[in-house]
Amino acid sequence: MTCRDDILTVARTLTTGHPEGTFSMQDVVQALRAQETAHTDAQIRLHVRALMCVNSAEKGAGQFRDLERVGHGRFKLL
Repeated sequence: MTCRDDILTVARTLTTGHPEGTFSMQDVVQALRAQETAHTDAQIRLHVRALMCVNSAEKGAGQFRDLERVGHGRFKLL
């Protein structure tokens, strides 16, 4: 699976466990580490904060339009 696929799978699980349906980047990193992912922390963080995030200001932002940053370090699925 791709890094994006793995993040989406974990994000779906994390959102069901939070009353606001949000999750942190660290939640994603920890969950993927627990699954012994082949992806590095840096790859995961890049995907969450930029490539998959529609309202990121970073280069390549919103390439996949899967997540929205809703607060400091908090994200939700779109």
